[in-house]
Amino acid sequence: MSAEAVWLLTSLLAAAGVAGAILPALPGAPLILVAAVLHCWLLPGYVSLWTIVALAVLSVLTVIVDAACGIFGVRRFGGGRWAMLGAGVGAAIGLFFGPLGLFAGAILGAVLCEMAFDRKALNDALKAGLGAGIGMVVGTIFRLGLALFMAAWLVADFLIN
Repeated sequence: MSAEAVWLLTSLLAAAGVAGAILPALPGAPLILVAAVLHCWLLPGYVSLWTIVALAVLSVLTVIVDAACGIFGVRRFGGGRWAMLGAGVGAAIGLFFGPLGLFAGAILGAVLCEMAFDRKALNDALKAGLGAGIGMVVGTIFRLGLALFMAAWLVADFLIN
């Protein structure tokens, strides 16, 4: 594979990784890691081992922070484990309807599960749903920030090497 093709592939994967921080169908941060690993393998000398390790750690951190934001959002607004489960199932179902479906599905899932299984009043269930929604927004902001940081790190490593 030519050097130009490797650079193009790396750029496209990294850009898709940044977009994936927002779009639900793309894995986000792991794509940036894959871009770095492929570039290192196909065109050695431009990506350091430290960058690969750092991007791997940041990819794992992205998943942890995203999950923690969702959990904290639901808990902070009074939701229980049923609201968390409902938000997850609702988000998974909503995924088929795009980003807004993902968001609405999480909220609706949290509200319905709180009312059905935790026997909470509508007002309390709506608070848990709001927490699920806020947790998703905050998680997305963190995912996007970490993906941009990872892409910038990769570019900086290219420039240094």
